[in-house]
Amino acid sequence: MKRFIYLYILCLFVGLAGCQNDKPKPETKLMIQAVNISNLDHYIPVMALPASKDPFYVNHQVKGKNIFIECVVPGITFRDSNHSNKGSIILYVDGKKKEKISSAAFIVKGLPAGSHRIKLEVVKDNQPTPIMKKEFYVTIP
Repeated sequence: MKRFIYLYILCLFVGLAGCQNDKPKPETKLMIQAVNISNLDHYIPVMALPASKDPFYVNHQVKGKNIFIECVVPGITFRDSNHSNKGSIILYVDGKKKEKISSAAFIVKGLPAGSHRIKLEVVKDNQPTPIMKKEFYVTIP
């Protein structure tokens, strides 16, 4: 019975030790270089501009004969709603139109082995012309 009590207390301490709220600090790589400008005769102040963000971001991953594609399009919604910003993606494989997709993430299944050109066009549902395009190549083993 004593062993059971000791084992119970030991498990309780291990459980409490594991429930600490020790969160790691985020690792940031910030390089700061100090420059003494009092010795400079003429200098031009430079203001850092924010990094330009691509308005149509595509992440793709090849698994077997399938391609998993995820799209991020700011200002466009793919949900079934009556928004004026509702859009869809037109998928082209090797220059041939395959389908019109109404979701931001989808799978292209069953591609034959070899290199393929994938083209994505974002269109608003109330406009026939594409507002954004993205093209990339994939190789199916």
